[in-house]
Amino acid sequence: MQIVETTDLDTLARLNRYVHEPHVMQQPDFFKPYDFATVRTFFAKIVGTGTHQFLLAELDGEAIGYVWIEYLRRPESAFQFAHSKARVHHLCIVDDKQQQGFGRQLLLEVERRALKQDIHKIDLDYWMSNDGVDVFYERLGFEKMRQVVAKSLH
Repeated sequence: MQIVETTDLDTLARLNRYVHEPHVMQQPDFFKPYDFATVRTFFAKIVGTGTHQFLLAELDGEAIGYVWIEYLRRPESAFQFAHSKARVHHLCIVDDKQQQGFGRQLLLEVERRALKQDIHKIDLDYWMSNDGVDVFYERLGFEKMRQVVAKSLH
């Protein structure tokens, strides 16, 4: 597998379906249905801005996934010390290539790039309904830091 930085909006928007459609199935009251044009337009606003980076996973010249990273640098405030982190917004691998180590390779590349920028923390979140993903991230050394709870009011 080869990992390259990309600004290819069509490829990113097409691959996003593999991230977004499972979310729609798991949380249909929260997530809108996948729409290529809408996703492409959204990505067009952030690709190449400097704080957002997209890495494409390619296998034999075919795009099989991506990771969307946002580099955040926060100044000190009354509540927190200054800190930097790499925020993983999406980790996507097409369905027939999952559980073959490609997602792991993408996250290891995120680590390498973060350290190159003197960033020593990566964070991400995932939906509890996303079965098995907690084990995947724990195996890669991610630790649960916060718990978010919600209550629906009817």
